[in-house]
Amino acid sequence: MSDKLHQINAQYSNKEDRILIRTSTENNNEYLIWLTRRFTKLLLDILDKEIEKRGGTTSLGVKKETKRLYTEGAFEKPYAEENPKNHPLGKEGVLAYGIKTGTDEKGNLILELQSESKKGITFNLNDTLIYMFYSLLMQSIERSEWQIGQFGERAPNSQLH
Repeated sequence: MSDKLHQINAQYSNKEDRILIRTSTENNNEYLIWLTRRFTKLLLDILDKEIEKRGGTTSLGVKKETKRLYTEGAFEKPYAEENPKNHPLGKEGVLAYGIKTGTDEKGNLILELQSESKKGITFNLNDTLIYMFYSLLMQSIERSEWQIGQFGERAPNSQLH
C-alpha cells in the first residue's frame, strides 16, 4: 500500500471466525486482509514488543496526538462505505500469512501483513498510529473471545477430582 491511509477498521466475523482488517486510502483504494487466531496472536506479540520499546501503552496513550484523535472521536466514527473503491487485494480480501517489520528513518514502525502470494498491506505507523491500531485489534480480540493478549489464554484445568 503506497498511498496515504484514510481510515482503518478491525472487526471480528463470527461466520469466518477471523478478524477482518479493512483499510481505505486517500486514493480510494480499500485493502482487506483476514487474520486467523494464530496470526492475530503473532501480530499482537509483535505489537506488544514494539509498544514496550516505545514506553508502553500508557506512555503512547497520553501523547498529544493520541489524545487529539480520541477527543475528535476517532473511535466513534463509523467506517465510511465510500463507492466506488478499488480493491487491490480483491473484493473478498486475502488471508494473512506472513509478517515483516522494520523501522523507517523517522523511527516509525513499518508493518507488512502479507498473503501467501506476498500480496498485502504495508503500514507506516508512528507512535500514535501504533497505539490506535493496537486498540482496534484488542477490541476485535475481545469480541472474538479468543482468550489471547490481555484477555489471557486459559490454561486447561489439569486438576483431577
